Amino acid sequence: MDSKVAAVVQGFAALSQAQRAEFIAVVNRYINGDLITKDRIVRESRRDWITKVDLGPVSQTCPCCGR
Repeated sequence: MDSKVAAVVQGFAALSQAQRAEFIAVVNRYINGDLITKDRIVRESRRDWITKVDLGPVSQTCPCCGR
């Protein structure tokens, strides 16, 4: 398995049921969307990542990638 795919699978497995449902809905909108919709989803995810990411202490590992 590709390392990026594995990181997404690990992140998905760590989600709650509600978060998984939201993730699947967003992925489906992305797959079925036009270029504008895809661009909007990517931009929103970057904005949310920047404003909500918890950098925490250096000794903690990332819940998505394990680093």
